[in-house]
Formats: sequence, C-alpha cells, structure tokens
Amino acid sequence: MEKVKFKNDPTFLVAKGRFSGKDEYRFAQEKEHISKLSDAIFMAINKHGYAQIRAIGARAIANAVRAITNVTERCKKRNVRLLWESVVEKGNLGPIRNEGHVSDVVAYLFTIKHFEELDLEVADDN
Repeated sequence: MEKVKFKNDPTFLVAKGRFSGKDEYRFAQEKEHISKLSDAIFMAINKHGYAQIRAIGARAIANAVRAITNVTERCKKRNVRLLWESVVEKGNLGPIRNEGHVSDVVAYLFTIKHFEELDLEVADDN
C-alpha cells in the first residue's frame, strides 16, 4: 500500500465522527459531511485513480463506510467497479490535527481504487 502523505495530497481525506449541537442539527451536519466526503472520494478516484480516508473513532468509521457505499453505488451506475480495503494504523497522527501532537491513537485507513487498477496476486497451487 502507498504511504499516506498528509500535506498537499488531494487523495487524502478525513472522515469526521461527532458533531456538536442538538440532535436535529447534528444529524443534518453528519448527512452533509457524508455527502461532501462521497463527492470528494468520487473526484479523487476520477482524477487520481484512488482515494484514502482516515477515520478515528467508531462514528467516523461508520461515516467513512457510508460515504464509500454512496460512491460505490454512484460508480456502479457508470459501470465502474471499485474495491476498497481498510487497515488499522497506530501511532502519532498529529499532522491531521493542525500539526499538533496526538499520541497513541488508533485510526482506520480506507483505500478505494478502481478494481481494474489493482495488482491482485493469484496464488499458484501447483
């Protein structure tokens, strides 16, 4: 997998988790965030062939999966097949928080690519 570049990488996106305010307002913010994240994923895949999303926390992970699902459906209508994987990353993720120091956090990194562009290795059983 390619190493994530934090700055100046148009394919690197961050899924947000919690939003503040009353329930109705939070729901609207979350829905808008998922929609914008879906659009950003779609644009990154169309322009660069892949997108990477970092999510910290259960709510952010759920929002990332919702956005990926939206993009998958959108691409399916255009006969574009996507494949995505997720990996767990541990360590200092400070660069995603304005260069501040965040120590020992666990994040999920989702990578989404065109299915045809992946180098899939097939094991030879012979």
